[in-house]
Amino acid sequence: MTESSVRRIKKAIAQLPVPDPWDRRRFVEGVAEMRGRPITLLPVGMRGGLASPCGLWLVREHDDVIIYEDATSEYHMDQIVCHEIGHMVLGHDRAQSSDTGVTSDPMFRSVFPDIDPLTVRTVLGRSDYGNALEREAEMFATMVMVSGGRGQRDQNFRNVLFKRQ
Repeated sequence: MTESSVRRIKKAIAQLPVPDPWDRRRFVEGVAEMRGRPITLLPVGMRGGLASPCGLWLVREHDDVIIYEDATSEYHMDQIVCHEIGHMVLGHDRAQSSDTGVTSDPMFRSVFPDIDPLTVRTVLGRSDYGNALEREAEMFATMVMVSGGRGQRDQNFRNVLFKRQ
């Protein structure tokens, strides 16, 4: 990751309403208000194997939807949601083509029957970190959670790997 990327991420985070103590719902509401666009969080079991994303950001005309894996720890869910918000505030949707071929996939329709594929403009998925945009979004997520106190609290091996009951 370049120094200019890190500076850009820090600058973006400094402008965000990061709650301390950390609260995922309050953070998302604050970002939505700041951007002037509603953000809907949609927890879903995405048990499609290693190749399937654990988070998706759907850009629609009037709102955004973050779909995230719910069969994991609270910490991991926070990390996924912050990663997708990183894509938003860092403008990664502008770097992507508007090809939404994934939404015409029958699996998308079966997993997300309530989302009209015709309303989706762009899809960004969190599954690997092989490109610069994914690494930036992941660094953003980590830095947000640390700045909100979440990185110092509740981060033990058990909470990172296992879902709370």
